[in-house]
Amino acid sequence: MIHYQLSVQYPTSQFLEVSISFQVSAPGKISLKLPIWRAGRYQEANYAKFIRDFAVKDFSGEEVPFMKVSKAIWQFEASKEGEYSVKYQFFAGQMDAGSSWIDDEQVYLNLVNCCMEVNGIAPTECQVQTRFPYPVKVTTLDSINSNQFRASSFQQLADSTILATKQIMHSKFEVNSIKFHCWFKGDIYFNKYEFLESLQKVAEKLINDFGMFPEEEYHFIFQLLPYTHYHGVEHRRGTVITYGPAESLKNPKNFHELMGISSHELYHAWNVCRIRPKALLPYDFSVENYTESGWILEGITSYMGDLYLLKSGFWSLSEFLDKLQRTVQRVSEDFGWRHQSILESSFDTWVDGYQKSIPDRRQNIYSNGALIALAMDIHLLNDGLSLSEFMQIAWKRFGSKMRGYQEYSFWREAEKVSRKFDFMGFYSRYISGKESIIEHLKEILPILGIKLEEDFQNDYLRNNLGVLLEGASVKKIHPDSFAYQVLMLGDEIKNVSPKGELEVHRINGNSYSYKIKESSTQFFPEYKFQIEQGTPQREKWMQ
Repeated sequence: MIHYQLSVQYPTSQFLEVSISFQVSAPGKISLKLPIWRAGRYQEANYAKFIRDFAVKDFSGEEVPFMKVSKAIWQFEASKEGEYSVKYQFFAGQMDAGSSWIDDEQVYLNLVNCCMEVNGIAPTECQVQTRFPYPVKVTTLDSINSNQFRASSFQQLADSTILATKQIMHSKFEVNSIKFHCWFKGDIYFNKYEFLESLQKVAEKLINDFGMFPEEEYHFIFQLLPYTHYHGVEHRRGTVITYGPAESLKNPKNFHELMGISSHELYHAWNVCRIRPKALLPYDFSVENYTESGWILEGITSYMGDLYLLKSGFWSLSEFLDKLQRTVQRVSEDFGWRHQSILESSFDTWVDGYQKSIPDRRQNIYSNGALIALAMDIHLLNDGLSLSEFMQIAWKRFGSKMRGYQEYSFWREAEKVSRKFDFMGFYSRYISGKESIIEHLKEILPILGIKLEEDFQNDYLRNNLGVLLEGASVKKIHPDSFAYQVLMLGDEIKNVSPKGELEVHRINGNSYSYKIKESSTQFFPEYKFQIEQGTPQREKWMQ
């Protein structure tokens, strides 16, 4: 067994004291590996930058020399059998759903940030002992007592959270004997009972459609913050959601946003936590885990998270389409689909998947992926099935057995259930290919009795010249416009004449006057949904 002791002496210092002790049965090299990334964010996090005072001692208390063999791997030679201990400090000073934070009110830890994996001994159970100034209120580890916890392996340990705090509000509900706990850290400015009832209905609908829930107990941990924040991270036994400012949740729009991220993260209990590509099963936190399936993990979940707010009755069709309109609008103003397939963009999350990239380099696996998922759903509904039913098939084939899928094996299942739907043609155009999914949605949405319309608001710069502004500065230029040939991002537009004459100040200090040639094409439409007469496919879609 590997023993982890986590303690906090001075909460305001934000340092966590970590001690790891373990038995070595034979002399040899021992490696301590700190994860370089975490599940749910496929990009390096470099947690090693938060480590200081690393030291190793043997069973007699003597210090053992060690060396770093990479930025996040410490190694030492165990000359004799016996117990060894490793100690270090971890700075817990980042508050978001996937990080760790200590202050004068709480100790909140994502254990993947701060716990090292021990290599060089036989795989074994992990035991965690806590010494915190506040009682542990919630953890997704198995409890031994109020301060001791257990994980069957490092994989479970790294997928777990601990929250110790002076005060927290706790509510719960049950669905099919599954206990769902909701923990609220911070001030609640919304109707908690309405929220719990709505969340329970989402859980009921999901469990009904999948036929089961993967765990016996699940924890929603809400960090309701006094400053602007929005983030969620999935774990097998729960999720952490950070949202702020908490007071903004008085606004129904923000309350709906909190419901949206909660539904999204709950869907991950199946898709990601269980239904997972082979490249991520098990996670290897010491290196990048590349996969082309990122859009399945996040795009399908983004679409399904919103769809289940509709299916559970929390959203009306109009409210669902309002959210979808914002996604379509965002995707329509980016042209990454011309330059990278959604598969390439999934692979490249490790490059720049969570930051602003160079113009039109890649697709957004969340937004573009959600629209691809919607298109698939429409085609499957037209075939008498649905994407919800297909994901139940994926659950039975892969998730329930924790059997990772290959890209081709996942889609082979879709091909099996398709009758009229030319899935491979769709795949080659919109998944491995580089065609606009919005244009395709315009063609197929009438199957649901919904029309996607383009509207031009007579905005001369936007619609006629293909230029989007942020304030007075150019933030986007349509690649098919003449303006793309002469303007730069960041140019400050000083004056615009009705004939397309622009006075521009550039960041390099130069000023220019341009006569922009108008195109017969209008650019950057505003997209709107029109609800028309219902169809059998729409009725099944919303059930």
